[in-house]
Amino acid sequence: MNLKVDNGGEHGLKRVLGLTLLILYGVGVTVGAGIFVLIGSVVGVAGPRAPLAFLLAAAIAGVTAVSYATLSRGFPAAAGASLYVKAALGRAAGFPVGIGVALVGIVSSATIMLGFTGYLAELLAVPQPLAIVGGLVLTGLLVQRGVSESVGAAAVLTVVEIGILLVVIVAGAPVLATAEVWTAAFGTGSALPVTAVVSAAVLAFFAFIGFEDIVNMAEETVDPARVMGRAIIGTLAISTALYLLLALIAAGAPDPAALAASGAPLATMWQQLTGQSSAWLSTLALIAVVNGVIVQTIMASRLLYGMAREEMMPAPLARVGRRRTPYVAIWLVVVLIAILALTLPIETLARATTTVTLLVFAAVNLALLVLGSREKEGPLRRRRWIGALGLALTAGLAIREILSLLGVI
Repeated sequence: MNLKVDNGGEHGLKRVLGLTLLILYGVGVTVGAGIFVLIGSVVGVAGPRAPLAFLLAAAIAGVTAVSYATLSRGFPAAAGASLYVKAALGRAAGFPVGIGVALVGIVSSATIMLGFTGYLAELLAVPQPLAIVGGLVLTGLLVQRGVSESVGAAAVLTVVEIGILLVVIVAGAPVLATAEVWTAAFGTGSALPVTAVVSAAVLAFFAFIGFEDIVNMAEETVDPARVMGRAIIGTLAISTALYLLLALIAAGAPDPAALAASGAPLATMWQQLTGQSSAWLSTLALIAVVNGVIVQTIMASRLLYGMAREEMMPAPLARVGRRRTPYVAIWLVVVLIAILALTLPIETLARATTTVTLLVFAAVNLALLVLGSREKEGPLRRRRWIGALGLALTAGLAIREILSLLGVI
């Protein structure tokens, strides 16, 4: 395959990212705003088995993470999933996969922007359209300024995000120290509500979306063949650990039903655990929301840039500005996010985001299976069975979600 990867020339992207920044970027986009609102819903569906639902979602994501890590070594380019599928199944298959990944980032960002305006309205009386446009213009300017600046800012915001979660986990340490919460989550003393756990796992799966975005930073990474896989696995491991602890605390909180009904479940959890005001947490949650928009804008713009380099999108999207960033792709993404946030009912699109992501993951797993079957030796060959397992899991969940959306189940 003729892979168009620029190694840092005058018209290519600037290679400045190492393992630490990539993991912080990955954790930022994975944790993002999702866990701040999702954990209550998962507890509402699975009850005390919510930690098990998160582990099931992590296992499904983990299989696909290994597929991404394996493929990223052989195809270290910004087009990511679309490039893998193109190599395995041809250009016609790679294009819709790339569009699907970009759509996930754009729709997620539009959803997050609406959440941002909701938090902002609690502090300042700013008209929603002005808040959306103003926030996105500032995001676009930051991302255009340079990858080290934008990813660096995202890394700082990610540290803040993790700090919020760790403070809540420390407050919930007494809950974690009780055997009852662990027994209720993983014990065999009662019947396992399989349907509820699977449904909750689908919800929890949305909180793991993001680790795959790391591969779209390949052309701005130093030694991507060595670093990329470690960053993907490291991101998933950190996110899973945080989610599991938070889920255990939420399931063992004094009033789990109140968490399930809350629009700000972590703030509610803090109030229940400490009896103190959660105003500080709600304010810092704004930072998590902003970080989600930044990292998704970076991802979607790099993906469109990479697809243009692979001649799967219009050539102007591959243009790189003076600061070595794909400025045309960046501002196209910003405009699309603004249109969605200002005009469309995001709730339905947000639910569809999980389905699209599962379909993309299924395609990536299929790519590993196909490419591994063609090789006589090497990591693709050795891990093709992981692609087969990941394909069965992600395609199965995607079909379930599609049937649910259609009202069949």
